[in-house]
Amino acid sequence: MESSPRIIISLEDAESIDNSLVGSKTRNLGIAFKNGFKVPPGFCITTDAYTKFIKENGLFHIIDMEVLRKSLEDMRWEEIWDASLRIRSSFLKAKMPEEIENSIKNEIKKYGDNLKFSIRSSSPAEDSSIYSFAGIHESYTNVSGIEAILESVKLVWASLWSDRAILYREELSLDSLNSSIAVLVQIMEKQPVSGLSFSKDPTAKTNNIIIEVIGDFLSKLVDNELEPEKWMISRSSLEIIEHKKPEDYEDPILSEDEIKTIAQRILKIEKTFEYHADIEWTGKGDNFTVLQVRPITSLKDENRDRQWYLTLTPTFDNLKMLSDRVENELIPEIEREGKKLSSESYENLNRKELAEKIKERAQIYFKWKKIYWDDFIPFAHGIRNFGTYYNDLVKPDNPYEFMELLKSSDLIASKRNIEFLALAKMMNDSEQIKSKIENALNSGLKGKELLHKLEMENISGEANFKEKFIDLMDTYMDVSYDNRSMKEFPEIILSNILQLSNKQFSESIVDNREKYLKKLMDAAGKERKDEAEENLRIGILSWKLRDDDNILFGKIENQFLIFLNRGVEFLVEEKRLDSKENLLPESWESIYDGLINRNANIKVKRTEITQKSPINYKPRQLIGQPSSPGIVTGYARVINSLEDFKELKSGEIIVCDAVQPQMTFIVSIASGIVERRGGMLVHSSIIARELGIPAVNGVSRATELIKKGDIITLNGYLGLVIIGEPEFNLENEIQEKT
Repeated sequence: MESSPRIIISLEDAESIDNSLVGSKTRNLGIAFKNGFKVPPGFCITTDAYTKFIKENGLFHIIDMEVLRKSLEDMRWEEIWDASLRIRSSFLKAKMPEEIENSIKNEIKKYGDNLKFSIRSSSPAEDSSIYSFAGIHESYTNVSGIEAILESVKLVWASLWSDRAILYREELSLDSLNSSIAVLVQIMEKQPVSGLSFSKDPTAKTNNIIIEVIGDFLSKLVDNELEPEKWMISRSSLEIIEHKKPEDYEDPILSEDEIKTIAQRILKIEKTFEYHADIEWTGKGDNFTVLQVRPITSLKDENRDRQWYLTLTPTFDNLKMLSDRVENELIPEIEREGKKLSSESYENLNRKELAEKIKERAQIYFKWKKIYWDDFIPFAHGIRNFGTYYNDLVKPDNPYEFMELLKSSDLIASKRNIEFLALAKMMNDSEQIKSKIENALNSGLKGKELLHKLEMENISGEANFKEKFIDLMDTYMDVSYDNRSMKEFPEIILSNILQLSNKQFSESIVDNREKYLKKLMDAAGKERKDEAEENLRIGILSWKLRDDDNILFGKIENQFLIFLNRGVEFLVEEKRLDSKENLLPESWESIYDGLINRNANIKVKRTEITQKSPINYKPRQLIGQPSSPGIVTGYARVINSLEDFKELKSGEIIVCDAVQPQMTFIVSIASGIVERRGGMLVHSSIIARELGIPAVNGVSRATELIKKGDIITLNGYLGLVIIGEPEFNLENEIQEKT
């Protein structure tokens, strides 16, 4: 007969309970309490309670579907984040079992009214002598009220399946499916000081105690909101070796005697646990209170960079600071710089002048490349932050409805795509325009010669088409794709507009922003209105930047490559370089030297072509992520290069490695998308949903397994791609409709 689960265990009893039931954090605090250290009162909600919650709500099936859909090795972080968001939403909507809810309520009542609690994870896998998991699972502080406590417990449980937790367990070869988590609930301790301490230098470079102190809640130190005062104390003599105080600190937070007393307690804790300890604490003197004890894992493995997982989710305060820098400083600057560069020409420059321009543009390019990685990419988390915030507050049935609030026609790509559509409609309305364009494309002329032919053509009554097309090329095509300037390929852009004119356009998608904004504000209430508006503001800015940054940086890159390629042409003509193909931007210094000095030894870097193992089979079904709903059958058009854009026909299904903002205008021509890169927030997912066409992404080796001209059927509801003629009745019906 199966024994009934243990739901609650007090901290006083935790020392004698196995880790598998209460987790290391709880048990370690139980040991500290038994050995006379002050510990905040509290209790543990066991792993049995977690398992009961999962089983009674059928969440095992949801977790299995999300985590086992594909091998984690084949999933990008964005796909894992998507899976985690869906799991988190399911946890929040799930009903707390009555036995667990009543047990928690009864325990909370023992502590009296109007108290605030910390709700923290206590996983059996945490805080071992090998793995720390520090910061991987969620913690919530200053939580009051039973409903808020119950919701925080759910969120801690759900954090077992956060993106960073899944990634961390995968790297450590731990079994996600058999993982479990307990929750530690404790009364908040408000003391004048808090700190982190290591009983031995975690870098293993010295034999000293390290102590960091702030004059506030410990969470502000853990989340890097406050810079700490730092002390280094000799383990043997307790002499102060080093003391570093932030510039804005007038006086030390602790006196030398107080810091030595804390150091003594740190060594006493180390002796109690019989290992070098990483300790979180609050208070001084008789109020010194232990909040957490764990082994110092970095002494065993100096090369493990566990902090990488924490950078996946920057704090909201960091996002706010970054939003000000991005909106008020970086975006205006990159726009100005791109406009200035595009106004210059290499015509009439001599070799030395061209070389100096290449050098100047290289410096600008690499400056913005660093900003792109250091600022723009981290700021993309603003979208994910808002998605989590919206779902936690609103608890919608569709975990992605938050995206309706982020859509904006103010995106550079959206404005460009509107201009594409306007030109396609002009062409569709005039047989003369369409005929002239078809003739121009069939002439075989390219680049400037094609533009000259269009200039000379007399298109009666529709000269406006040519002006709008030239304006489109100047305004939006001054970007690089595949290391080439799209502005130099008007024949490709014209071909895309021609194909777009052949497509039947569906009715515009209904704008639901007002509906979902009301849901958000109703859920936030007056108390959290300002907070909700700030989260939404940062989400919208992050959404816009995530699209615009690729185009703005693409313009900087394009202007650099235009001049660099001109320099390469000189050297190829002089037979000092054999080719300009696959040349990497990092080769600019060698090109510069070659232009300045005709005797210079030119060594360039080229893109390495990775040889993948050949595929000797034809799969029938491929599994990916369902990124835009719908089902469609059509011919595959594999996009591997810029030239493939021109071959795309109206109604074909795009198959590509990744849809970039520079190329989203071609999506309007297609009837569906298959992409190797995965995620609900990648560009293909966003534009496919806006256009109302099916999309499946996260399909490994999609451009190799699917061949040009293959008949494929996309199921954007399930994330499936069927290769070959439809065999089932439903598939046949779909094919007839297309």
